[in-house]
Parts: sequence; C-alpha cells; structure tokens
Amino acid sequence: MLSHPSASAPLQRTTCLETVCCTPVYSAVFPFLWHDRNDQSRGGFIRLHRSLLRRVGLPAGTALLMVASLLPGEICRAQSPRSISSHETGGAFPKDRPPSSQAAPVAPVPVPLDPSIASPLLRDPAARNQEILRHLNAVLRYWRQAESPMQKVGEPSDLIYRNQVVDDAANIAMGAFQSAQAEALLLQPYEQQSASSAEPSRMQRIQALRMEVAQRVTSLKLQESILLRQSAVARGPQVQKIQQALQQVQGEMELNNAIADALVRLTKDSRTKGVTALESQVKQVEATAPDLTNLKIRLAAPTLESLSSARDGGVITKAQVLFSLLNTRSSLDRLLDTTGDLRQQVTELRQPLILTLRATVARGEQMVKTPSPSEAAAAAKPSRAKSGSLNDTANVRKQYDDLTHNFQSIVAASVPLSNELLELDQMQAALQSWRASVDEEYREILTSLLTRVAVIAAALILIFVLGTIWRRITARYVTDLRRRRQWTVLRRLIMGFLTGIILIFGFVTQFSSLATFAGFITAGLAVGLQTILLSLAAYFFIIGRYGVRVGDRITIANVTGDVIEVGLLRFYVLEVASNGSLSEATGRIAIFSNAILFQALTPLYKQLPGTEYTWHQVIVKLASDKDYRTAAQRMIECVQQIYETYRTHVEHQHRAMENWMDMPLDPPHVQSSIQLLDGGLQLWIRYPAALRRAAAEDQKLSEALLQLIASDETVRAAVVNPPVIQASTK
Repeated sequence: MLSHPSASAPLQRTTCLETVCCTPVYSAVFPFLWHDRNDQSRGGFIRLHRSLLRRVGLPAGTALLMVASLLPGEICRAQSPRSISSHETGGAFPKDRPPSSQAAPVAPVPVPLDPSIASPLLRDPAARNQEILRHLNAVLRYWRQAESPMQKVGEPSDLIYRNQVVDDAANIAMGAFQSAQAEALLLQPYEQQSASSAEPSRMQRIQALRMEVAQRVTSLKLQESILLRQSAVARGPQVQKIQQALQQVQGEMELNNAIADALVRLTKDSRTKGVTALESQVKQVEATAPDLTNLKIRLAAPTLESLSSARDGGVITKAQVLFSLLNTRSSLDRLLDTTGDLRQQVTELRQPLILTLRATVARGEQMVKTPSPSEAAAAAKPSRAKSGSLNDTANVRKQYDDLTHNFQSIVAASVPLSNELLELDQMQAALQSWRASVDEEYREILTSLLTRVAVIAAALILIFVLGTIWRRITARYVTDLRRRRQWTVLRRLIMGFLTGIILIFGFVTQFSSLATFAGFITAGLAVGLQTILLSLAAYFFIIGRYGVRVGDRITIANVTGDVIEVGLLRFYVLEVASNGSLSEATGRIAIFSNAILFQALTPLYKQLPGTEYTWHQVIVKLASDKDYRTAAQRMIECVQQIYETYRTHVEHQHRAMENWMDMPLDPPHVQSSIQLLDGGLQLWIRYPAALRRAAAEDQKLSEALLQLIASDETVRAAVVNPPVIQASTK
C-alpha cells in the first residue's frame, strides 16, 4: 500500500466513522446521504450522523451489519464501485484514459471466518457436512411425500390444500438447498484446509493468492476514493502531486485487476475439479430432483372424484370412498409427524449459525466502541497522527469489509433456514386444515354408510318376518301337502327375489360400468358354467306337466326312491330297497343333477300323475294231471276278495288320473293267466296294490292263500309249490 506525504494533510479528516460511511453497502443504501454531497459538506454530515447515531443509541457497526444483512449480494457489487463523473473528480482524469473503476471486477473469494466468533459453526466441519446432507435428503423425501397423490376422492377445496402443500414443500426444499450452497462456500476454506494439512494444494495456493489480490484491490480502491476527494478541494501545486499519486494508484489497481483476471482464467477449468466435497455432494443431491425448480416437468395435480357420487352410491362405493379417506388421513398424519421432525432438524441446524451471527454483531459493536490506533495516537501525540492515518484507515476499512463479508455469508446461510421454518409452520397449518376437511368428509361418508346399511338390514328383517308369517299361515291353513309344498316354493322364490333386489340396489348403484363387460360375462358363463346352466334349464322340465314332484316314487340310474326335494340345480331322492313286495327306506339320500334328464342312456321312471298304487303278481306252479282249473279259479277269487277291501280307493285315483290326462283308460282290476313256463303250468295273477300299504296287503293275501290251500283238497292237490308274491315292476 502506497503512502503519499503530500496528500497526508487533507487525509487527517478521515476518521473511523467516515470509513464506515464510505463502505459500498452503506453508500448503496443511502446514496442521497453521501455521494450527492461535496467534500466540504461531508465532514459536517459525518459529525451530524455521528450525533444522530449516539442519540438513538445505535452503534455504527450494528447499523452497518443490519444493512449488510438486507443486501447479501452487495459485497460482490462492492468490488466494482460506480463510475465517478468528471464533476466529482474535478477534471483530474485525463481525457484519453478511462477511469480505473471500469476495469474487470474481481471474483469474490471465500474469506475465512474468525475462529473466535465462529466456534459453534467450526467445532466439527465434517459432522456439520453430514448434518447438512442428512437435512437435504430428509427435505427431498419430504417433498416427494407431499407431492405424491394422497387423496383420490374429496371436495374441490381439498385440491387447493394439496397445491398449497406441494408449493410449501417445494419452497422448503429450495430454501434448504440455498442454505446448503451458501454454507458450503462458508465452510470451503476449512474443508480445503482439512483435506491437506501438511502441504497446501495448487487450488489452495491459488485461492490464497486471489484473497491477497482482492484485499490489495480493496485497499487501492480506498486510496483512490480518498485521492479523488482530495483532488476536488486541492489548490495550486497540490493538484499535480495528487494527480501523480492518483495515476500511480490507478496503475497499480489495473495491474492487480489483470492479475485477478489471470487467476480467474487459471482456475476456471479446474474449478469443478477443485470444488469441495460438500459443494459437490450438494450439487449431486440437487441433480436428483430436476423437477424441483423446473415447473414444466413437475407432476400435475391429480384429479379428485367428487363426493356427490359417493353420497348417492351404494354400500360398496361408500366403503371404497371411506377406506380411501382413511388412507388419506393416515398419509396426512405421517406428513404432519415428518413436518415436526423436519422442523426440529432445521432448528438444530440453524442454531450454530444464529450463535455465530450474534457473535459477529457483538464484534461489530465492539469495533465501533473501540477507537482506532490513529485516533488513539492523535489523542496522545497530535504531531504523529498524520503519518499513520492512511494506513490505519485502510486497516479499519479492511476489518469492516471482512466483518461485513462474514456477516453476509452467515446471513446467506441462515436466512433460507429461517424462511424454511416459516414455510414449515405454514405447511403444518395447511396440513391441519386439510386433515380437518378430510375428517369432516370421513364422518359424512361414514354416517351415510351406516344409514344405508341400517336401511338394508331393516328391509331384510322385514322380508324375513313376512316370510315367517307366510310359512306359518301356510302350515296352518293349507292341509294338502302338495299345495303346501307349492306355496312354500313360491315363498322362497319371492323372498329370494326381493332379497336379491334389495342387496343389488343397496350395494351397487353404478350399473353402467357392468354393461361394458356384460358380453364377456355371458360368454364366460356359457363356457365355464355350462353344466350348471343345463341343470337350471332341466329344472323347468322337472316341474313341468309330467315332471317330478315331492313324494313321487321314481327310478333313475338303477336307484328307486321317493323324491324329497327338487332344487334349481339338483333333486334329492330317499332310496328305497325292495325285498319282494316289501319296500323300506335304506336311510340314504341319492343326489342327482337336474342335467341327468338330458342324458339319453339314463331313463327316469315315475308314477302316473295322481296315482299311488303299483302292480303286484302272484305266481303259483300247478300240476297238469290235477284239477288245476278249479284250483286256479278259487285262488283268483281269494285275491279278488283281498282287492275289494281297497278297490274304491284305487278306482278314485284312476278317475283322477283320467281327468288330469283328459282321456279314458281301462280301470285297474285283478288279471290272471295260466302259462307253460319252466317245464310246467304256472298261474299268474296281477292285482293293484296300494303303494304305501303294499306290504300289509301282500301279507293279508299270503295268509288267505295259505289258508285256502290248507282247507281245500282240490287246491292243495293242484298246487305243486307254495305261491310267490312279488312286484311286477322294479
């Protein structure tokens, strides 16, 4: 730094407070208080401003740091001060030479923090880096979680909440990255020092040289500004000396600017290689979320289904919406918990910055209260104050510039975190409002669902009660079993139909969606359920005119029994075993598919409609050399006598059958014939036997025939073997 004795006398008026007021930050905020004044009025303004600061009790250093916190980028603009007009320089610049302030600006260089005030921040830089990276990862997860679709059904206001939550989460993420980038620059000197503690690397040497050049340029600019002010009031021979000193300062400044440009070009290609680990990792993490800042590739807001359809929907629709709202509420609860954890993390991450910021402000206030060395020397020995005033002023200016730079760097890292806390508070309020809206919708849908279920249950209970009343009335007033059976089947059909209608309209309301798949469903049913469909079709043949009724004696697939149940797909037969004329239930039930009626090799045998009698026969072997005709006639008369006991009942059934078939038929009676079989004469007597009392009637007939044979000599002589009674059909 050059000292010009010829210009030292006018420089005595430059004090520490004037140095503060001449800073670029102060000048950028209050240009009308300084740059628009001439040199004579500036001294009075300084004294006036000092008195005002003392009256309000605000130290000059504190005011400077407050202004610096509002203008984080001012330190970069301070490297290239505004162009000074010829009116301000008093025509000191040559006509053919541009002012030195138009030279290329020097790129800002990270200035190390004072360890005495940044101890909370520099206690463990490696752990601090890990905390920043963990915070960035947590913020990105938080943003992805907020951006993911959490609600599918809701009101239009829910979409507003969703958009607000996504925007707040994006602002939180961008603030975290801004703070991380600023803090990476803040911790860059210490990270580079820890990377190579034995010997500084090439990049570190370049950075140190850039810092030295930047400090030299700042000092030269201060000298230039002082000389420009002196040249405006200088008279006589002092003008030429000041212009020579000004040209020398400007030449040195141009040389240092050229050196700074060369250093910038030298480190331009190696900048990405020499980047710190934290800065590189921050950039890599930021590259994983390109849609954070690019709105064109960000996910569009999902569309919400209106709750109006759910309010009018069935049980299934309401249940789906209810579970969807329940999932949405769970997602919002998780996001609220994550918001609280993230807020705690931001508070812990911001605490060292706040402590460092307070220490920086305290240092600024201490510098203002402590007099500079030149002021102390002037107070002690006024004769020695002139020689060192310029150097002391430059040192004070450098201290304020470094302190301002540190303050701005800390503010650049802490302000985004403070904004992040504010965004987290807004995010928490928006999430709580969103959850309150979802809770209200959940309660509304739950009430509607329970009401609909209660209505369906009441309708089903009413149908069940009416069905029970119908069954009891049928059992009490309908005595005919066949007609009672018909009323019971009708009751089942009506109850099933009404129950199906209630369940269908109660659970399903959107039938339009089923129409698209109706063709596919029909084809699938026709192929996969062809046996069931065939059984369903056979049911209508079974209940037809010549069909099967409950109580009918049928024979199918070599199984004889009484029908006890006819269903839509199957019918049930109580198996009956025939032992001669004796038919007894075996206790087994044979189950047949209705589709068996369409099988060609499986005939179905059943009684004639309205009849309950069958045909039995008596077989008696007679001797041809005896009076077999008389014996045969007497046995026929015996069978006729037994038949006469129930003939009226059989003829009544026969007439009912004729009326049902609407055609005349031969009435049933006792039939007989004598045949030559098995090498002898045989007497065959066929007679109708009541189906349910066949065993008792055959027993009476057997006793009557045995008594006839025992009492009549002619019959006894003609009968070779005892008579055999058996059913004519199986």
